[in-house]
Amino acid sequence: MEKKDVKTGDTLLVNADTFLSKIIRKVMKKWGKRQGYPINIIYSHAARFIWIADTLYVFGSIENGYQPWEFDKHYDWEKSDFAVMRRKKELSVKEVKQTTNYVLHLDTVSISYQYWNFIQWLLLVYLNISTFNNDRDKFTYCYESEHKARKNLNPNWYVGSVAQTDIFELLYDSNYEIIYRNKE
Repeated sequence: MEKKDVKTGDTLLVNADTFLSKIIRKVMKKWGKRQGYPINIIYSHAARFIWIADTLYVFGSIENGYQPWEFDKHYDWEKSDFAVMRRKKELSVKEVKQTTNYVLHLDTVSISYQYWNFIQWLLLVYLNISTFNNDRDKFTYCYESEHKARKNLNPNWYVGSVAQTDIFELLYDSNYEIIYRNKE
């Protein structure tokens, strides 16, 4: 797959060589084992691809809230550790516009990245204490924001709260599939 083959509405799953990325993967691995998921594929970050003109943007939750950034300024197609997921049923022209408008809306309502969310996951995984709340627009962690974007396109497919979304809910979503991994 080449970068030009990415479509608006595809999901970016990515790992970085940072302390936070490594810790998130470690916590998700422990959570995945507990929940009975295969743990051979774990990504620490999720976001949504959006083409604007001829530039590939990624919209997702980062340290300063839900924001867009140019793919090429942050990732190397050949060297970065990432995967691309796509909805099995191709997005219609109307849905492409809908998901683009939705991520632009989220950019306007998001607050700064909640490091509290990381604490919530530590409490849940290591102490079995859940402090997650129901859905809200002002979410700020990446798995949740991508799940919310999927739910916006297909609300009937995703019942209930997305407030405690983990990487496995994205990876094993029966409506999406991994179409590319640059590091197998």
